[in-house]
Amino acid sequence: MKKFKTIAVAFVIALLVSSAAQAAELAVTTGAGYMNMAKELAAAYRAGGGAIEEVYGGNIGQMLAQVEAGNGVNVVISDGNSLKSVKSGVKFAKTQTLGSTVLVLAWRKGLTISSPEDLTRADVKSVAYPDPKAAIYGRAAAAYLKTTGLGAKIAEKVSPVSTVPQVFSYLVSGEMDAGFVNRVVVRAGKDKIGGSLEIPSGYPPIVMVAAVVEGAGNGASENFLKFLQSPAAKVILKKHGVQ
Repeated sequence: MKKFKTIAVAFVIALLVSSAAQAAELAVTTGAGYMNMAKELAAAYRAGGGAIEEVYGGNIGQMLAQVEAGNGVNVVISDGNSLKSVKSGVKFAKTQTLGSTVLVLAWRKGLTISSPEDLTRADVKSVAYPDPKAAIYGRAAAAYLKTTGLGAKIAEKVSPVSTVPQVFSYLVSGEMDAGFVNRVVVRAGKDKIGGSLEIPSGYPPIVMVAAVVEGAGNGASENFLKFLQSPAAKVILKKHGVQ
């Protein structure tokens, strides 16, 4: 009975979130790896007098599935390649570039890594990266491992997980030795891990965009896109590694 009550409560919460998004003129979503950035952008937008709803809950593939199901979101923040490659019926009427960012290799405390090739060492026994089918940095990591040939060398060590925050939590707990993440989690939790290094190439460029869902554009979404070009928004974007 307790299990059914939990499911019922979760269902009601989902309905309330969806109803709130549908009732709003502006609702935004992003994948788990950029949720904190989107939250700060939304807070700054509200501080300037704008009204905005936020809808989160998974990687960008999962969030696009919710948009397709009609959750009322009209602006999606993600990287351009993900919006093109994730299997989804969601189409976009307009995209605005926010800036570029990079893939980051991080590792747990107790290890010292000076280059990606160090992942082949015997003392590095496990490497994680986000789901390449639905997460921005999962696709970047998979592409990097393939193009450099490193993936073939460490195939038995690699484990895909769901999201960037999940990879990072495994590094913090020591359950994984190394993992591919983004600037956001590393900057926020650098004291919790052994270290990190940025990987600037070896995968398609990661260009972050704000995309307006086709048929859902309105004056509020246009105002939000204008806000994203403001100095206040750019400070937040840079803080989260998008510049």
